[in-house]
Amino acid sequence: MKIPSQHDTRLFRPPFSSLYSLPAAAVPFVFLALSLVCGYSADDAATAPKPPLKVLLIASGCCHDYKTLAPFLRTNLAQHVNADIEFHFGLDVLANPNFADAYDAVIYDVCEEDTLAANLDNVMQATRAGKPTVMLHCSIHAFRNSPKISEWETLCGMRSKVHDSFGPFTVTRCDPSDPITKSFPDDWSTAGDELYQTIAIDPQSHQLLKAKSPRDGRVHVVCWTCQFGQGRVFSTTLGHDLKTTATPEYLQLVANGLLWSCSKLTEDGKPAPGYAAAQSKN
Repeated sequence: MKIPSQHDTRLFRPPFSSLYSLPAAAVPFVFLALSLVCGYSADDAATAPKPPLKVLLIASGCCHDYKTLAPFLRTNLAQHVNADIEFHFGLDVLANPNFADAYDAVIYDVCEEDTLAANLDNVMQATRAGKPTVMLHCSIHAFRNSPKISEWETLCGMRSKVHDSFGPFTVTRCDPSDPITKSFPDDWSTAGDELYQTIAIDPQSHQLLKAKSPRDGRVHVVCWTCQFGQGRVFSTTLGHDLKTTATPEYLQLVANGLLWSCSKLTEDGKPAPGYAAAQSKN
């Protein structure tokens, strides 16, 4: 029995040998034809869903129905952004210096007067090192009894200690061209929320939304962005309960802020390719 040798071209042919016999100029057209036959293009690759952003939502404290708010945000933000949101009740998770390592971003929705200084150090170090961060509502008022309060306010990008009584008020845009608020309506009103009073806002914070107090006419910033070390921080004082949080405008605002913090929001205010909500979530 004759054993074929590697020189027997009848049996041993290089892969795609037919392409080697084509003129070099013809090869790109062959691949183009193949892509058309398969119905696949570079645009398809660009718009194909990416793995969802892994997001940790930490909810904790008094004065708010976090048992309702956290699950609501997890479910409904996923209608606006390709994200897998896991929520955790309580601040115990912050005791681990590496608590944020497994996540692409962390959302804080907390209303606590104090916590261990080491916990806040872990939060600030995570953001400082580049972890995308979202601060919602009472997180801006949190930890006022902590010796770390000044550093926490720097992380948030604003100082606020008190708020107007719960009630309706109108929100207007400070920067209509910003990608986060480009789709936000002019003169939008909430049926009820707490208007946090701006004591001071960091000059480096970029103001996005403001509201005039129905009580005394003073204007307060209610949404902004800032940079803390290498981390992008999106903050809003809106969102006391579902009267604001359940509105499509608020959900889109927070979704845009989350995407922006992760550098996944385009200049026209749309999710970067692959980061729009999956069809199965719509």
